[in-house]
This record gives sequence, structure tokens and C-alpha cells, in this order.
Amino acid sequence: MRELLSPGRVSQDLSVSSAWTRLEGVAGAGNHQVERLDCEAGVAVIKSQMTAHKVCAELCLHEGTERMLVIAFALSGQSAFHCPKGRELKFQPNQATVSVFREGKGQRVYAADAPIQQLRLVVTESALARFIGPERCQGLLGSALGQHESFRRLACYDINPSEHLRRLKSPGIQRQDGLTQRIHVLSLLSEQLQALEVAPARQARLTARDLDTLDRIDLFMKSNLDQPLNNGFLCTAMGVSEYRLKEYFRQVHGVSPGRYLLELRMTRAREMLAAGYRVSEVAYKIGYQHPNNLTAAFTRYFGHTPKSVRGNRAL
Repeated sequence: MRELLSPGRVSQDLSVSSAWTRLEGVAGAGNHQVERLDCEAGVAVIKSQMTAHKVCAELCLHEGTERMLVIAFALSGQSAFHCPKGRELKFQPNQATVSVFREGKGQRVYAADAPIQQLRLVVTESALARFIGPERCQGLLGSALGQHESFRRLACYDINPSEHLRRLKSPGIQRQDGLTQRIHVLSLLSEQLQALEVAPARQARLTARDLDTLDRIDLFMKSNLDQPLNNGFLCTAMGVSEYRLKEYFRQVHGVSPGRYLLELRMTRAREMLAAGYRVSEVAYKIGYQHPNNLTAAFTRYFGHTPKSVRGNRAL
């Protein structure tokens, strides 16, 4: 995995500007470009573009002491945020993911072999309270994050057509004056806050004990990919009901246990293939009885065959 330095740290005291800061480069893993605009105190918009031949990670660090609302628009490609506590927040193509962060330490990981484009709105809690009032702000962000939560996913939904999003993701936005840029950013924020309010009521939050259980399930799955890890097997092995199992994954990962297992297996398969393992070896290691089954699943997931991933196996 190749690490990329993020274009600056998110600070609690942000200077207002109509100028975008930009970081770009060409590395062995591919091309990357990150642009950021701090258009209002506590409000920033960040655009990331990546074309990587290997999995890449962008370092993230938030130095402030207050919570942040982050609305991430995954315009193309897949990426994820990995926090030091071992939790993961995934960003799926054509979806908007809304989350609240207490701290921004971690890595934003970009998948390989596919163009990735993302736009993020980052708003501090004090700025959000200034715009919509403390009571509405508290209702949106919820209770204080627990010890096991460096972030909390609030919602995930399909990206709706928006003139403001279209303008912000266009390169031409940088030629607009500061007022026009600010109008598009705040209007897009307002649209998303309205979308959150009409979304169905969220289920009860997971407790610290629930998150500990999910961590144990996650570790068990990663350590036993060669086993038949269906819901019944996991419930018996980990001592949880199927309802709780599904709820854990829905609230934290936004997918079913089966879909999460597929993502784990495909990620492990690509890593092993890149290291030089044969398809038959990989299939056995991650729970497929026949190499052809792995080939079919891998091709559906990534859009290319396992044999197209070439690597040199270390002796």
C-alpha cells in the first residue's frame, strides 16, 4: 500500500478564502490530486481524484477538539476510511455517506485499477450550530461519541441530482468568485441536511459492548475466511442472534454480513494474487471449493479476471 500525504490538517479555526489549496503528484502507484476550499469559518469542501495501479492511502489528521459532520459524495470508484481503532467507513460509488467524527486520525484508502473521484463537505459542530441552531445541530449529530467511536455513520443514500454538486465538482468552480463558490457550498449543505431530516428514523445506537462484539466478529471472520461463514455459523460461533448480527453490520458497515464477507474475501484474494499466489491456492485459502467459483466471483466484483492480477511470489 502506498501512502500519500494529505493536503493539510483540518483545523478548528479555518481561515475563509476563495482560493483552493491543491496537492497532486505522480507516484509508482498512480496519479492523485486533492483540492480544498475553506469558504466559511468551519466549513470546507475537499475534492479527491485518484487513479492507482496499487491500493493507496491518504493520511488524515484532524487537530480540533470538536466534532465534525462529514458528507462524502462518492462520484466514482470505491474508497474507505480506516481509523486507528480498527473500524472502517466505506464509500460506495454514486452514494452519499454522512458521518460525524470526533477525530480525523487515520487513512483514507483508495482501491486500485479504477478511477476514483470524491467530494466531501466538512463542517465543524460550532459552524453547524451557527447555521441551524444548537438544538437542531444536537439532534442531527446525536449523543457524544463513545470510547470505541472515533466516528459514527449517520446515513447513506443514493446521490440525488443537484446543480450545486454539479457546479462544485466542475473544474470551472475555481474561476468563480468567492461569493458564488460560497453559495454553492452552503446550498449543497442545506440540501443534504433536508435530505437527512426526511430520512427514516434511525435505529437505536449500538452500545460499547455491541461494538466490542462486532470487533470480535470482524476478527473471527478475517481469521477464518476458509470456513463457511454464513449467518448461522457466525451466530453459533460468536453467541449472537441473527437479528443482532445483521443490525451490527447494518449500522456500522452499511451492508449485510454476507456482503461484508464477500468484500473481505475479494480484498484478500487480490492481495494474494498480487503477491504471486495461484488462483487455486487463493480459492482454497478464502473458502472457495473450486477455482472457477472464485474466478466468477472475482470477475463480477472487480470487472476483470484473477489472472489479470500479476505479482511475484516471495520465496
